Amino acid sequence: MIRTVIKPKNKNVSINLPESYVGKQVEILAFTIDEAEETGTSKKNVTHYASEKVLSQSWLTPEEDKAWQNL
Repeated sequence: MIRTVIKPKNKNVSINLPESYVGKQVEILAFTIDEAEETGTSKKNVTHYASEKVLSQSWLTPEEDKAWQNL
């Protein structure tokens, strides 16, 4: 995961990704720090939303259902 904070000088933003990201779907989130503070969204919550989709790929499997069935 790559995480950075930038202050753009115009409406265009460019990022360089590691070679291992090439050819894969990459999700980019953009919000202002002020927006996060105004809505009460903490950095912890934003990370949660960014991770949820990726983590669900390994969590939502028949193997996981079987592992948790007795709890």
